[in-house]
Amino acid sequence: MALSIIFQPIFVPLYSLILIFNANTYITYAVHDQVKLFIYGITVMNTIILPMGVFYYFYRAKLIDSLHMHTARERSLPFLTIVVFQMSTFYVFRQAPMPSLFANLVLGAAVSVAMAFIINLKWKVSIHMLGMGGIVGIIIGIILKYQVDAVPLVMALTVLSGLVGYSRLQLDAHTPLQVYAGFVLGTLILTGSVVIP
Repeated sequence: MALSIIFQPIFVPLYSLILIFNANTYITYAVHDQVKLFIYGITVMNTIILPMGVFYYFYRAKLIDSLHMHTARERSLPFLTIVVFQMSTFYVFRQAPMPSLFANLVLGAAVSVAMAFIINLKWKVSIHMLGMGGIVGIIIGIILKYQVDAVPLVMALTVLSGLVGYSRLQLDAHTPLQVYAGFVLGTLILTGSVVIP
C-alpha cells in the first residue's frame, strides 16, 4: 500500500529529474543550478500541483467517483488532462535554452499517457507500472546515449518496480498482464525518448 502511494504516477516526472541530475553525466554539470531550479519548478507545477487541482475539481464536480480513479471510465478525462499539461511543459522546455533531453522526456511521458488513454478505451493498463517502466527506460536510455555505468541502478529500479507491481496486485487493482503491459510500455517509450536526438 505504501509503495502505491509513494510511487503514484503523478510523482514520476519529479523522481526522474532527481535521478537524471544525479546520474553523473554531462547533464549533471552542463545544466546551471538556476536552470535546474527552473526545470524542477515547471515540472512540479505542471505535472503535480495543477493536475492534482484539476483532479480535485473533477471529483467535486462528480466527473469522477474517486481520486483513486479505479475504473477505466474514470481515467479517461484525467489522462487527457495529464497529456495537456505535459504538452504545455514540452512547449516551455523546447523554447528554453536547455538540453533537448528534458523536452524529449516530457514528450515521451505524454506519448505514454496518450497510449494508456487509447488502451484504456478497451482495457485497463497499470499506470503505476507505466510510470515505473518510464523511470527504468530513462536510465536505460541514458546508459545507451551517454555511455554511463548505471546498470546497478537499472537493476535496483527493476526490483523496486517489481515491488510496486506486487503491491498493485495485492490491492487487487490489476491483473498480472496489466502490470507487465504497463511496465513494458513505459520502458520502451521512455528509452526511445532519451535516445532520440
